[in-house]
Amino acid sequence: MSILPKTRRWTRLPVDMPVKVVTSRGFSSTTVDGRGTELSQGGMEVYAGILLNPGDMLEIEFDVPIHSRIAAIVRSRNGFCFGLEFVTPLPS
Repeated sequence: MSILPKTRRWTRLPVDMPVKVVTSRGFSSTTVDGRGTELSQGGMEVYAGILLNPGDMLEIEFDVPIHSRIAAIVRSRNGFCFGLEFVTPLPS
């Protein structure tokens, strides 16, 4: 039995937090409520009722511990569950 090496740069923490997913196309933007379920310094897992694909850019807005808005890119998708990578990692 082989053990796979650790491939994640940051430890993921389970969370249950409301988020807003903000997408922009040209002069219009769409904001959709979502739910964050995992968070790390470099990204998060989000469930949201919006059609996104890997490579799409967006912003995530959340209020924990303070109101924050950060740019992210969709790295994976499984239905309405999205793996996001922050464009700039959160401060440690």
